[in-house]
Amino acid sequence: VNAIAPGYFRTAMTEVFYADEAWQQSMLAKIPQHRFGDLSDLHGIAVFLASDASAYITGQCFPVDGGFLASI
Repeated sequence: VNAIAPGYFRTAMTEVFYADEAWQQSMLAKIPQHRFGDLSDLHGIAVFLASDASAYITGQCFPVDGGFLASI
């Protein structure tokens, strides 16, 4: 079993956070790519994990977070 660990993505469920401009600026300063994720950013890793190319990969968690985890 593998997992995708998404970072900060704007969705209906997280919209309340994005309404706060100060919160947005604070978070963007902590993300090395200086942007929030777009749902299309998840497509590549999802296709890879669903394909035979990842057949020998197991027990891994793949962060898709613009470098946030690597920076803390």
